[in-house]
Amino acid sequence: MNMKKNETNPAGPAGCSSISGAMSVKIIAIILSMLMLASCAGLSGSKKEAGAGKTEKKAELTKEQKEEQQQARLDEEVVANPSFGVSAEYFRKTENATKKIRLFGSSKREKELEERLAKLEERLKGLPERQVDSHGLPVLRRKVVLISLLGDLGLDVLSLLPSALRRTDGIVPVDSAQLAELLKEHGFSVSDLASASVRREIAAIAGIQAYIFVYFPQGNSPAAKGQGSALRLDVIHATENVLIGSYLATVQQFAEVARKISKDVVRGTEWSCRIVKVEGDHVYLNAGRLTGLQPGDKLNVYARGKEIIDPITKRSLGFGLGRLKGTIEIDQLFGTDASRAKVLSGSGFKDTDVVKMSELAE
Repeated sequence: MNMKKNETNPAGPAGCSSISGAMSVKIIAIILSMLMLASCAGLSGSKKEAGAGKTEKKAELTKEQKEEQQQARLDEEVVANPSFGVSAEYFRKTENATKKIRLFGSSKREKELEERLAKLEERLKGLPERQVDSHGLPVLRRKVVLISLLGDLGLDVLSLLPSALRRTDGIVPVDSAQLAELLKEHGFSVSDLASASVRREIAAIAGIQAYIFVYFPQGNSPAAKGQGSALRLDVIHATENVLIGSYLATVQQFAEVARKISKDVVRGTEWSCRIVKVEGDHVYLNAGRLTGLQPGDKLNVYARGKEIIDPITKRSLGFGLGRLKGTIEIDQLFGTDASRAKVLSGSGFKDTDVVKMSELAE
């Protein structure tokens, strides 16, 4: 009976051992799972803390750069929309509204604002910063005169082409009203510029390096004229009457052709300007901010030389330089494109003297 009972009852010592082992395995598995969850939670917490640290660090960097980025955005807004203007409103947007900013003062902040305003003014004029060549000398912008042979149809050209030329590194178009006044003072009219001798004389007086003739190419009928029509632009050396370059372009291509003209004029001419007034220890020049002069620039002053004519071709080779009279240094820029310079050496300066670059300001 006992033997049978033992065979049919699994709850004997062996069965208890089996159940106890299974439970132990389950308990160990549960404990291991809990440990793994705790480890993952700790790792996740560490990652969150590290991520929070990075976020905090990023926020700090953004805070440090926030003012500069805001100023840069506003500067771009001003340049993209000149009607916005550079006014007190501009500085109220970039500064704390409760602060009273007095521009052009002696404090560090006011000087920084003044410098920033000057840079914005240059950008609003569409002018790049002064370029320097491989020798460290500035690429001073050459003065050019536009002569339209298009009649009344050339009014758009004479308004759009100068704007494109001003945005190059090497050219300053002479204002047509100033040119007309200069011609009148010397007994000429605009139509007299058809004469090479008149162009040379005016160039020597005004410091002009090139003339740009704009006309319709031969074969273009008046009926086909319009903004989509190609125009011929011939660039002539102001004193040598030599063709510097000839270009075909529509009004829509002015920006592209202006860059080509600028490079060719800089390569094909030598920069110079002229003394327009002598006053004590200072002289005044017909070149300044637009041309690219800066305070501290040193220039040499020469007497105006005679016109050199090739004896065989009878062609003018330009004006030679007279004797070196002395050296001057730019100390003030004023007006649209004029400057004042103090005399460093020499004497006997006259308003016909020629000025050439000697040393770039540091």
